[in-house]
Amino acid sequence: MTPRLRVLLVLVTAVALEGTLLDELRVGGVSVELLLLVSILTGYHGGPERGAIAAFFAGLLHDSIVGAPLGLHALVYPPMAVAVSSLELRMLRSTPVTDGLAVLAAVAAGQGLASAVGMLFGVLGPSTEEFVRQAILAGILTAVVSAPVNRVVRWAATGGLPGTIELRRGDA
Repeated sequence: MTPRLRVLLVLVTAVALEGTLLDELRVGGVSVELLLLVSILTGYHGGPERGAIAAFFAGLLHDSIVGAPLGLHALVYPPMAVAVSSLELRMLRSTPVTDGLAVLAAVAAGQGLASAVGMLFGVLGPSTEEFVRQAILAGILTAVVSAPVNRVVRWAATGGLPGTIELRRGDA
């Protein structure tokens, strides 16, 4: 199976989960932003180009299930995937704690950008205090489920190749 088909499979599964199961599991009126998480992780594992393409389609799928103007999230998700890909190259040391905090920050930033773009197009969002609470809560909820999603997206975006390839000299 090619990486493109794998990413497509992950996107279809994510939109089905976000539109059904995760929509019902809300904490304080906020649910897990699975399609944004898939976009961010595809940029992280697949690089900026693959991440931007997958994020664009994830944004379109997200707009189709939430009733937002078509293309609103497709304008936000690709820059987030590219930014995460660029920042990943500059990280000095990656630990599970820093990765979790990075996911929280990226999801909160994605929520903020989506609200800003929505206001540009005349879609009214919540008040500033409510928005900050929702963005942080969405970041926390999404960071909680990011570990298993990370493994699936890594499998899809890298095509099943190992993350690092060690070259060894033969015993000649």
